[in-house]
Amino acid sequence: MEKASPELRKRCRRLNKRRVKLKDAEYIFCWIQQNLRANDNPIIDAAVAAGNKYRLPVVVYHALGHGYPHANARIHRFILEGSRSLAPAVEQRGLRFISYVERPEKMEKGLVYRLAERAALMVTDDIPAYVARWQAESVANKTRCPVIAVDANCLVPMNEFPKQLSRNKYFRRAQTPLREKYLEAKTELEPDVSRYEGEFDFEPDDLSILDLDELIGNCEIDHSVKPVEYFKGSRARALEQLKWACENVLPDYDRARTNSSHPHNGSKLSPYLHFGQLSVREIVREVRQNSKPKQTNWKFLDELLSWREFFHHTARHSAEPSAYSFLPDWSRKTLEEHAVERSELSTPPLNDIIHGETYDETWNAAQKQYVLDAWMPNNIRMYWGKTLVGWMKSPQEAWYTACYLNDRFSLDGRDPATYGNIGWCFGKINYPRRETKIYGTVGRPSDTAMKKRTGVKEWIIAQAKREVDRVEVPDSVEPFNKLTS
Repeated sequence: MEKASPELRKRCRRLNKRRVKLKDAEYIFCWIQQNLRANDNPIIDAAVAAGNKYRLPVVVYHALGHGYPHANARIHRFILEGSRSLAPAVEQRGLRFISYVERPEKMEKGLVYRLAERAALMVTDDIPAYVARWQAESVANKTRCPVIAVDANCLVPMNEFPKQLSRNKYFRRAQTPLREKYLEAKTELEPDVSRYEGEFDFEPDDLSILDLDELIGNCEIDHSVKPVEYFKGSRARALEQLKWACENVLPDYDRARTNSSHPHNGSKLSPYLHFGQLSVREIVREVRQNSKPKQTNWKFLDELLSWREFFHHTARHSAEPSAYSFLPDWSRKTLEEHAVERSELSTPPLNDIIHGETYDETWNAAQKQYVLDAWMPNNIRMYWGKTLVGWMKSPQEAWYTACYLNDRFSLDGRDPATYGNIGWCFGKINYPRRETKIYGTVGRPSDTAMKKRTGVKEWIIAQAKREVDRVEVPDSVEPFNKLTS
């Protein structure tokens, strides 16, 4: 009987104090919200370990509703492509997989609770941002069975750091010695119990036979934000992108990453990390096996392991990383003190901001990366975010506009890492700078150095001229989170 290892147990966090009740229990319920992979997935491993312990089969469930914030065809398509490839891979592990896609002709009220009623225990994702966090906590408060949240997002579990580490250098110092232990930890636990063959009180969706275009077309979501050809959500496509990144991005990563015009300026793995088609561990292993220069590999892995996981750590210790209160007191104070100066500026209309048609050519080039490509190079993201700070009448409006654009259009939006990046533009994890007008002691944007890099001026001109299909424009940008201050 395979049991949970100490490394796997460290990834687990109880969300309620319910006791396991085996009487009438039919299975262990594994509710995958965001980590859309069957392999190297600690959530599934934790469910299998529980199933082996209690002699129960595991049911893996993934559902997609249409009421999540910024629900659109782009995000829907990417998720459903991931879910479609998740199903056979779960079944290959000897586990039952069921899925459900909400649409007007198929509305299942309280389905996750109904499935949990028949379970001895539930496991789900431990994600410190966006709706997965709220949903897990809400379900744990209402369901009768124990709910365990499992960290499948980081190489080193967030639970290793119970106290907040305020700076990346402190986090790196604490995290680095733990990396090898988790890199070598055993995964792919095998079930000792046969596959669950019971019936359910609804008809699960079989994505392998459903036409995704027709399915998505029937969903009540924003259809003006369309899928992009480059990013496909399947596990196979994620693995292809990882191979491409190792062959093309790593050799020149130090130089190319700061040049937005370079065709290999980023790995484009962040959407697959956000939705979990790839694990951090398999990326680390692939990079290490690559024969490229060690310095290049070190910088790539530092971004992945130090900065990305530091932002997950920061989000874990935040009430809500998409809230304005996520920013430090000093940056909110200085930006609010200079709000009068910004009130005299001309803020571009929201329609022009969304479509990248403002008076700032560099900013337009950046925004069109989001609207047309569903992803933006890191280097230009900094200018994009800082420019919004200076455009809006209030820092709150600037923050929520940045989060809105990121979350609606980018496939790596709604993520602790992208909230951390946006926060950096507003002073998060930074020190106060020399005080200036409009920005106070928060750093100002500048594209001067950017434009000195080979090919960037021409790239900006070309990108800013791209035609953008019209998308729906709201009357105003409202925060979607529960904390608006």
